[in-house]
Amino acid sequence: MKRILFATTGIALALAAAGIATPANADVDILANIRKDKDIRIIERITVNKTVTIVVGAIYDLSGAAEAQALLNVDNHGNRVNGADPSDPTADDDLNPDLDEEYGIHLDAAMTRSMNDNRGVFGFNQDVGNMTNQGNVVSVAGIARFEAVADAQAHAEQLNEDNIVIEYERLRDLDGELVDLNDPLDPENFAANKRATMLNSVNDNTGIINVNQNAGNMNNQSNGVSAAVGIGAIVALSDADLGQLNSGNQVDEVETVKVGTIQGSVNGNTGIVNVNQSTGNMNNQGNVVSISAITSGAFINTQSPPSP
Repeated sequence: MKRILFATTGIALALAAAGIATPANADVDILANIRKDKDIRIIERITVNKTVTIVVGAIYDLSGAAEAQALLNVDNHGNRVNGADPSDPTADDDLNPDLDEEYGIHLDAAMTRSMNDNRGVFGFNQDVGNMTNQGNVVSVAGIARFEAVADAQAHAEQLNEDNIVIEYERLRDLDGELVDLNDPLDPENFAANKRATMLNSVNDNTGIINVNQNAGNMNNQSNGVSAAVGIGAIVALSDADLGQLNSGNQVDEVETVKVGTIQGSVNGNTGIVNVNQSTGNMNNQGNVVSISAITSGAFINTQSPPSP
């Protein structure tokens, strides 16, 4: 468009210079095509956060309670088991005149076809060791009353501290002959110095069964059961704790063979069955069970508000 205007002005000047009169006005026609694009984008985000807090409170006027507690506190402290070294020339020959042939400690705890088909609450402890604590504690409480609470607590603490065990044995075969350490050794053929065995025992019992068996030294074995039962009660509480500690102990054993066996045992039982077995030294073994049960619970009356 600017070029056309410039050209018209140039022609007018040329004509004027030639002495030819020309008009001073010029008409310009402009034809324009205009294209317009318009994009419209709408982004709308709506976030709704709704928090509903429902607090339900209940006030019960308890008219009864059943509470059971089983507490165990077991301690082995500062004990000593001393078995002299048979090779020690200062050993007392008067106490054992033939140390090379006769020396050795043989402890055997065996349960065979025992503690079967019992009903109710049953506890059994067996020990052939030294300074061993074994205990079974059962506490049961029950109540049959609505608007009552049932509570059971079982707690156990067992400590083994600053104990010393010194035992020297001689390896013998199943015939009782001394084993030649230069020959090939097969532990299956060693005679046991300490043996704890359960064979075909603790089977088909119903109820609460507690069993402890020990052939070692300074072992703590405990079973604690606490049960509170509320028939028609509205609240049931239960709590069980077990604390055990082994500290500052010393064990020196030479050629000692220990065997612990449970075979054909602890089968077909119903209820609570606790079994501990040990042939070692300074072991803490504990079973703590706490049960609180109700046969019915609280209900909410949706028809009318509860009476004061």
